[in-house]
Amino acid sequence: MNATARASLIAAAAIAAACWAVPALLVGAVPPDAGMFAMMALPYALLPITAVALGLLAAGSARTLFWVPAALGAAFALLFPLAVEGSQDVAFYGIFYTAIGYVAMGLHVSMAKRCRPPR
Repeated sequence: MNATARASLIAAAAIAAACWAVPALLVGAVPPDAGMFAMMALPYALLPITAVALGLLAAGSARTLFWVPAALGAAFALLFPLAVEGSQDVAFYGIFYTAIGYVAMGLHVSMAKRCRPPR
């Protein structure tokens, strides 16, 4: 398996875990008193960190993995359990996570070019 395919599988697993598996585990594992805190930590802590990590992963092969940051935003809007309730904020968060991922990818690529040793 080449590096691009491996990175694509890692990205798909991270997106599925962040958008579906973690909320499903939180519902069953977190006591009711801490449930709101745990669910609010998801969009404000876990998903932005996931967006940055996926942006850095995509920066390693930006020509073939350019879709990875956008996939997190789309998957969040489609898979996140709050989307079932019809909240319109979900689309805003998806766009925001996509932007975070692309900014991280762009910064990594530009810093790698800037810090490259001269030939």
